[in-house]
Amino acid sequence: MSQKDTDQLRKLYVRHQRLRTRNAQMNTVNRLAFCLLIIVLCAILPVTALPSLSDADEMEESYNTEWQEKLRIASEAKDSADREYRAIQQDPRYLEIKARERLKWSKPGERILVFPEYKAEGE
Repeated sequence: MSQKDTDQLRKLYVRHQRLRTRNAQMNTVNRLAFCLLIIVLCAILPVTALPSLSDADEMEESYNTEWQEKLRIASEAKDSADREYRAIQQDPRYLEIKARERLKWSKPGERILVFPEYKAEGE
């Protein structure tokens, strides 16, 4: 092999080593950039999710209060129905009164007063 060929091989070897070093450096930079991107995403996602979580908490609270109100109303309706059922079972006069109210019947000589339903102004 000649001196010229040896010099060319040496230059190629040096160039190859420089390329390998540069490639290794670029791989390191790419890994660091990727890790930094992951860290930034992990930091940003919870911060952006916090407002929606607080909105969800507020909505859940409003739903809970609505359901509690509906349960209270249903409980009151059930209590009223239970009282009326017991009154019908225990007092036959109550059944007569309710039937007469519903059918709008009266006994001979009895006067029934019917008052119009009150409506507030603006309705």
